[in-house]
Amino acid sequence: MTGLDMRKVRKVVIVGRDVAAWLAANALQRALGGTGLTVEVAELPGLLRPQDTLASLPPLENFHRLLGFDAQSLLKSTGGTYTLGQSFVGFSGAAAPFFHPYGSHGGSINNVAFMPFWIKARQAGLNVALEEFSLTAAAAKQGRFFLPTAEMGAFGRLDYACHLKAQPYVQFLKAQALSRGVAVVPLRLFDVRREAQTGHITGLVSADGREVTGDLFIDATGSESLLLGQALGVGFESWSQWFPGNRVLTVSAERLRALPAYSQVRALSSGCLHLTPVQDMTGLQNVYSDADMTDQDTLEATALTAGLRLQADAIVSPLATGRRHVVWSGNCIAVGEAAGSLDPIDNAGLHMLQTGLAHLIDLFPVAADSRLEAQEYNAQMQQSFERVRDYQIAHYKLNRIDNAPFWDRLRAMAIPDTLAYKIELFRARGMVPLYEEEVFVADDWLALFTGHGLMPHGYDPLADMTPDEAAIRHFQNMLGFIRQAVEKMSPHEAFIERNASASLAKTV
Repeated sequence: MTGLDMRKVRKVVIVGRDVAAWLAANALQRALGGTGLTVEVAELPGLLRPQDTLASLPPLENFHRLLGFDAQSLLKSTGGTYTLGQSFVGFSGAAAPFFHPYGSHGGSINNVAFMPFWIKARQAGLNVALEEFSLTAAAAKQGRFFLPTAEMGAFGRLDYACHLKAQPYVQFLKAQALSRGVAVVPLRLFDVRREAQTGHITGLVSADGREVTGDLFIDATGSESLLLGQALGVGFESWSQWFPGNRVLTVSAERLRALPAYSQVRALSSGCLHLTPVQDMTGLQNVYSDADMTDQDTLEATALTAGLRLQADAIVSPLATGRRHVVWSGNCIAVGEAAGSLDPIDNAGLHMLQTGLAHLIDLFPVAADSRLEAQEYNAQMQQSFERVRDYQIAHYKLNRIDNAPFWDRLRAMAIPDTLAYKIELFRARGMVPLYEEEVFVADDWLALFTGHGLMPHGYDPLADMTPDEAAIRHFQNMLGFIRQAVEKMSPHEAFIERNASASLAKTV
């Protein structure tokens, strides 16, 4: 170990704001506080606004559970709702909207996966969409919600996520972290001090002369990346060739009359409109290209498409999709948008923050010299970002929107080899190859591909070992099970009212 710095990491300084800073503080304190590690947040002024909403993916629920958070208490305090997936409207031209459920499609038949049987049946004339064999999709589309049980789980994987109001979520995270002993120091403008020999960060000096020192620094400063990007000079790999939306209009609208258990993405002439329902309002985000739409035109299109009364709180922000070349350099690790910025289309932003924190805990340095941990962490996070990137590109590449220059260009664009191979193999035999650090599992890819109208030419020949009559009975049993299960479920809004309403939280 000659020449290596074997000093232990005693103090972590999280520099940043909002969700990234306080979720990181909770995760590190919960996982490593018992080792004697000190966790301190150098908190920058928050940038979130009352109209900001967040949508998670299912793994965040387990992450919350590991942090000791109760899901219903969290929804009460944040005015949040549950979600069983996403509805995609207008991506396939005149075809019906499709649903990306948080769960599996169908169940295996004679130990063979369901998908080959569905492909075979489609080729024989079956006119039942793949999503009709998803219990989560059926529940969501009928306004129902359920917490998975062992009985329901016998059908297949069932999952859910949540929609949250962003500002109350940060308040919840901050209160939890402070109650666990995380220290906080307010910070505005600051200079970064670095060690001359190694280039490692030694501390931050505020405008009034206060200094914050530590052994390991977490950059949670958002897309500005004030530590990793600006202070350390780590470059940014742009993905604008695949994601032309470079602006985001955010505005709140009136509450939906009945709270759906899903979010919605609507394809517009030059972008996408995202609708995220929470208990007392609807969060809207319109992602568009300023080469195709003005801000005012985008606001008008948002109001017209949403069909809801907008509040006077619209704001436009820049969007630059891509990732840092590395996310761990020296003794600085970027998490959340400081590491990479994603298109909002699949609600993966919170998930990538969570992924970065989970990998960091697994690879937390045993000594100040952390070159090996950094190398492994960077490899894992690069793969994770690229897997999400490919999944999101597929929405745009596979669109079937005719006579729209914005969408025509996207359909014609060159795509990464990893995605091209996935599409080619799926088209050939309905198979989805999964790489290391996949964020979206096979059922997610099946929903995306079939939803966009990509139909395989062949299927796994093992499906031919089951007689057609037997397969048909299995199909009928599955659809019957789904129908009966959904009938027994509570309406989503009633479930929220009984278990997680913000108004109930105020009276307790």
